[in-house]
Amino acid sequence: MTTLISGPLLPVLIGLALALFAVALAMIYLADETVRRRLFAAAGGRRSADANVSNAGLDWLTRFGAQVQERAGWKSAEDLGAMRLSLVRAGIYAPNAVEIFAAVRILLAMALGFLFGILVIGLRVDNALLGALLVMLGAAVGLYTPVLLVRARGADRIHDLRLALPDAIDLLVVCMEAGSSLTQGMQRVSQELKGAHPVLCEQLQITLLEMQAGASRSEALRNLGERAPDDRLKTLITLLIQSDQLGAGVGQTLRVFADEMRKSRLIEAEHKAAELPVKISIPLVTCIFPCLMAIIFTPIIIRFIRILFQVGT
Repeated sequence: MTTLISGPLLPVLIGLALALFAVALAMIYLADETVRRRLFAAAGGRRSADANVSNAGLDWLTRFGAQVQERAGWKSAEDLGAMRLSLVRAGIYAPNAVEIFAAVRILLAMALGFLFGILVIGLRVDNALLGALLVMLGAAVGLYTPVLLVRARGADRIHDLRLALPDAIDLLVVCMEAGSSLTQGMQRVSQELKGAHPVLCEQLQITLLEMQAGASRSEALRNLGERAPDDRLKTLITLLIQSDQLGAGVGQTLRVFADEMRKSRLIEAEHKAAELPVKISIPLVTCIFPCLMAIIFTPIIIRFIRILFQVGT
């Protein structure tokens, strides 16, 4: 096995290590800005030659991802728009995120495919069909795992935004009734709730920046609904746009919507409380009930065995 690894499999292992290094580098690039700040602080706040190496690696990943998109037919506007939208919903706003994400998928598929191939050779699988299926399985896992991770991250961010929405609406109602405009109220909400609800504050800050860049209020709010596809948020955006177009009072509209949000949260809490007995029965039956039965019936079984043993003797 040692001669096998030192012989023809050594280039494969080197390529696998390089592919995983490229994937790790791209994941750091596609991470949140907080992750990059922590890495920069861990390095002592110094930028050394590693920064040039990382920039060169990211440039290579960008070119590689562009070639992958061109050869795989991912260059259409619909595919690129859907991929860009999924990355934005996951909180990834890097300019070359689509190309690097495509490169990560291909490199991870190649790395896991090579890894499964090494396992097939190391385990000496004689069935060629089974070995090919294992290699294809590893490649498929590497190809679709980043997509699933991005979707899961986007779903978590939408869940956090849904939890933060009632508090933000209440604070926005207070700001509007105090005489602030809608833009000033959104700015105040994004500042006050930054520590408690960072996802919502991030989306509000992006919306405010779009307004400052020249976009209309309705257009910026519609973009907010595209970045965070939550039903309640879209309802709020529709109410704000209609109130702005019709000239109605936004404060009264927000107060009515805040009352509806409180009622919906109460109904949702009651619904979860009603589901609790059914959900708690699963660990009760699988974990607690067998232990309880063992404690109750073990002395009876022991006594029964002793009686049978005495009768037998």
